[in-house]
Parts: sequence; structure tokens; C-alpha cells
Amino acid sequence: MSMVKQVVLAAVVVVMGCVGIIALILTLVQHHLVDLPHRMQYGMVFDAGSTHTSLYMYRWPGNKENNTGVVSQMLVCDVDGDGISSYAQDPPGAGLSLRKCLESALAAVPANQRRETPVYLGATAGMRLLQLQNHTQSYQVLEQVTKVIQGYPFDFRGARILSGMEEGAYGWITINYLQESFIKHTFEGEWVSPKGRKIWGALDMGGSSTQIAFTPGQPVQDPASALGPKLYGYQYEVYTHSYLCYGKEQAMRQLRVHLLKMSGSTRPVKHPCYHLGYNLTLTLGDLYDSPCVARPVTFDPASEVIFTGTSEPLRCLNQMKNIMNLTACSLAPDCGFNGVYQPPVSGDFFAFSTYYYTFDFLGLAPQSSLSQATTTIDTFCKRTWDSVADTDINWTLGYMLNLTNLIPSERPLVVTGVQHGQWAAEVFFIAFAVFLSLLVLAILLLWNPRGNTTIDAITL
Repeated sequence: MSMVKQVVLAAVVVVMGCVGIIALILTLVQHHLVDLPHRMQYGMVFDAGSTHTSLYMYRWPGNKENNTGVVSQMLVCDVDGDGISSYAQDPPGAGLSLRKCLESALAAVPANQRRETPVYLGATAGMRLLQLQNHTQSYQVLEQVTKVIQGYPFDFRGARILSGMEEGAYGWITINYLQESFIKHTFEGEWVSPKGRKIWGALDMGGSSTQIAFTPGQPVQDPASALGPKLYGYQYEVYTHSYLCYGKEQAMRQLRVHLLKMSGSTRPVKHPCYHLGYNLTLTLGDLYDSPCVARPVTFDPASEVIFTGTSEPLRCLNQMKNIMNLTACSLAPDCGFNGVYQPPVSGDFFAFSTYYYTFDFLGLAPQSSLSQATTTIDTFCKRTWDSVADTDINWTLGYMLNLTNLIPSERPLVVTGVQHGQWAAEVFFIAFAVFLSLLVLAILLLWNPRGNTTIDAITL
């Protein structure tokens, strides 16, 4: 009987060995490595402009193309009230004004990713002017917005005042990204660099400044006007300049001061850019409350001046030329205005922000010829005030694209996969091997040891 037991056990062990070898072979051959989808990463930028603040939230896959994320916008929140520079006399109010949008961001970002979601605040020309007027007040405003944002569970990367060059360059990045000049999505589902890419210039106008940015056809001669962003593995040379005090609000302020000076003692002051029948009353304190205009040595801040519209588009244009100084240029012909160096423009341009709002109001958006624009503006400006009805491209996306270079890519999550039939065979043979193992264990435990002893004793 002992011999039978040994034969059975030997046979079971041999079968187990064969089954184990088959299961091992199935486990090792024809495996496929599969990358799991990357989770989304999130980032936020507060655009703290001169007249208002907005929060823009973006997201992109954890893997990136040559260190630059393929970014999409997922949320826009407009902050209530005026721009943060308007809180110069009440810095805590600047911080409190951001809470509504921060709460919206809190609801939009998954709870387990909030601590790693970067938040930036970039202030533009309004804060640049406040910094010129009162450095202490500008510091206090930034300090208060920092305090409030740090109270939320995000990765706050700082609040700072952007230079005019940065604002112009980030607007240029935004335009060319949206036009797929840097990278495009193919029908095969891949991101590739487009062949024969067309690079656009960018024109941006806000309340306190206006920016121009483009890639010139010749090297930029002034290093202070050149930036070299690297995006999707390619290095660009961009000329950019910001004309502080030539945004819509500050340029109009300069024009009013110029007209007041030219009027002498004549009152009211005739304003060719206002519609006939429109009147604007300002105190001298309000009129001169900006570093963009020169204050008289002595004046009464409470004294009032009335500007009355005359609907004269040609005279309006000529007066605007007076405040822009198109003649002073020591580097001619490489000049913009006010004697600022600018290489010859090349290529087509996108104009946005206030440019877009104005042209859209006049029915000239998204595109129109120069002659059509001139005729429309001339006709509109000749209308009287009684006949006039009351009535998201910006730099932040470019800022986020540039900053994704600083955010590490996630390591790809890799899993091993097999075809369904192979997987079923693996499961069968592994289960069969387990069954045989249990069978051997049962034979060893349940074979009648007492009977064996009796037979051996009788034999003896």
C-alpha cells in the first residue's frame, strides 16, 4: 500500500510541475505594456487689470509636450467691483473682493488635488501706475490679496505686478496657441508641430496701457525689447513693448488735459471726440489724479470743468496724434511712437481686449478692411449723442502656458496587459495547479495511517 501511495504522489507532483510550467510560460509571453490615462492638472491665474479682476482656471493632462502643457480653459469668474488698484485707500477690501471667485475655484478643483494646484495673481497697468504714485499703497494691496488667497487650500505661487513686456508677450503666446501656430491636434489623436506655421502679432489694449508683440523679420536691436519664450521645444524671439498711459482710460485722460490746456480761458472745453450734445463734468482733482498727466503747479482740486462734445472725427484724430508724438524718433524708421524703438512690423495681427469690444460694438468684428473701419468710425463719430444707443482673449492663457514649463510632468502609470484568451488560460492553469496542490495535501493528511501500521504488523 505504501508503494501505491508513493506512485500516486509522484504522479500528482509531475502533473503539478507540468501545469506550473505552462502557467509560467503563459504569464511571461505576449504581454503588452499599457499607459494609463494621465490625471488632469489644474492651474489658476487672477488677471488683476486696471478696471476689473477676473479669475481664469485652466487644466491640462499630467504628461506634457516638450515640457509645455496642452491647456484648456475650464472656468472664468469675474470679481465684483473695480480693479485692485482702486483699493489703494482700503487694501483689505482688495483681498476680500477675491473671495467669491476663490470659493468657485474651491468647488471646481477635486479635493485631493487642491494642495498641488498653483494659483498666481498678475497685476497689470493699473497697479503699475499705483506703484509709481505710491509704492507703499501698492505693496499693501498686494499684501492683502496674498493674505486672502493663502487662506485657501491651494498652492499659491505669489501676487506680483507684471511688466509691460511680460503682459505683451503672454498675449502673443495666447493668440498663437489658440490659432494652433505652436501645436495642433491631428485626426490620429496626436499633438504635432504644424508645418508652415503662421505666427501672428498681438495688439492688446486695456484701461491704462496698450501692448504690441510680434516676431520681426530681423533680429531685435534692443535687448530690453526682446523676449525668448521656449514653447513645445521651439525657441522664439519676440519683440514686445507696452505703452503705459496709452490704454483707453488714460489716453482719454491725457486728451482731456491737452484740450483744457489748449482752450485757455474758454469754457466749456470743446471735445471733438465726444458726440454733439454730450457733456462731461469733472473736478480738477479727478482730472489730474494720475501720473500719466502733468499737474499744474497750483490748482484748486474742487474746481470743476465741463467738456462738451462736438462730433468732429478728423479733429479728434489730429488731437490724438498730438498726445502720441509721432515725430520724435532718433531711430527712424525703426520707431513706434513717443520715440520708442520698434523694428518694422511683419505678418498679420490679432487685436483684442478693448480693440475687440470697440470693433464689435461698431459691427466690424471679427475682421474688416482699413477703409471699411475708417468709414464706419467716421460715420459713427459724426452722430449726435441723442442718436447713440447705450450700450476671453487675454494674457492669462499665455501666462499659464509659459508657467506649465515650471510644473513637473507626472510619471506615466504603466500596467501590463494580455489578450482575453491568454488571460483565461492563465487563470485556468493557475487554478488547476492550486487544485492539485490541495489534492496532494489531502492525500498526505487523509491517507489512513492506522491501517498502514496494522498491515505492517501482520506482515511482520
